Amino acid sequence: MSSTPSSRCPSPWNPKTILTHAQRVCRLYKRALRTIEDYEHNRLEAQKDLRVLAAILEAGEREHFEKKHPIPFKFLNDPGALAFERTVDSPDHVLDLWHPWEKANFIDYFNKREKKKEEYHEYFEKVIAVKFRDDLKPSVGKSPV
Repeated sequence: MSSTPSSRCPSPWNPKTILTHAQRVCRLYKRALRTIEDYEHNRLEAQKDLRVLAAILEAGEREHFEKKHPIPFKFLNDPGALAFERTVDSPDHVLDLWHPWEKANFIDYFNKREKKKEEYHEYFEKVIAVKFRDDLKPSVGKSPV
């Protein structure tokens, strides 16, 4: 089987070798991290003295503080951002208010839901309601005070 020259070397016009902008940025970021790791890896690995390691850590934190952006980007749902904990999950009973035509779009889900509700009501009547009834029975011969 002979291989053609085009199969041995990638062509810049080959669709498989074209990278998106995001892929190129990710690869650049990874190469930059690997380069920093190449320079800094041996320095930290050889250290055993905790005082020296603490000084290196403090220097790294100082460098990060000096180079960080004055207004850092925060994703909306991160702590301290605008939309943090703003989305409220709807309670389950809201689904009971759906119109039957809306429920018809999700037949399997609502059938399973109704079955689970029935099972829970049976469980409630057998286990939980019995405990409440026992607690609410008046005690005979004892003063309520």
